[in-house]
Amino acid sequence: MQLKQFQGLITNMPVRCQVFRSKRITWTPYERHEKVGPALQRIFNNMDTVTLSRDDVFKLAQSNDLATFIVGTFIWGYPRGGRGKNFLNLVQDFDNLITLLNQTSERGIAKWEEHFAAVDRIRGVGLSTYTKFLYFLRIRVEDMTALIFDQRIIKVINDKIFIDLDPLYKVPKCKPERKYPEYLFCMHNVASDIGVTAEALELFLFEFSKKSTKSG
Repeated sequence: MQLKQFQGLITNMPVRCQVFRSKRITWTPYERHEKVGPALQRIFNNMDTVTLSRDDVFKLAQSNDLATFIVGTFIWGYPRGGRGKNFLNLVQDFDNLITLLNQTSERGIAKWEEHFAAVDRIRGVGLSTYTKFLYFLRIRVEDMTALIFDQRIIKVINDKIFIDLDPLYKVPKCKPERKYPEYLFCMHNVASDIGVTAEALELFLFEFSKKSTKSG
């Protein structure tokens, strides 16, 4: 299939309205952390549940409060707490992550492979999580605006559903981050060719993956 067939649908994707709901009880083990605890309080504001949209996370990104932004992004992306001990590990390396994102926000990312070597040293943060941070912070990676790159999108690429994405075929399970600059280049080019935004295309692929998984 060609993505051009879905141009109307992609154009109308409610990108900034994509929401996830999370329960406070999921995050209570971290409420005593020096920086994570206050961030959780600001996000939940004494409520038992919170609903976060992409637009909400963009606003957190603009607040100059990286601690709350990081926690809010993780809650939006992993409303049930994420896999295994990822958030626990992230909390233990929280200051290192803040430092890295501060540096990245100031100068962007000129050499992705070198940059991700630093990300690899932060526990609990993989490609999917880190590209969420970059996307919401509007970081440029090798002069391209960052997009989320997660396992659902990788599945669509590797299943060869859309010929437009064939240049990205065979994203490796080991070290998938090596494909990230190619992914950005392809996504921005395809989006431009079919007259949609790259973030709308990313959300379409994410949602399409859920549908194809159910029908497969």
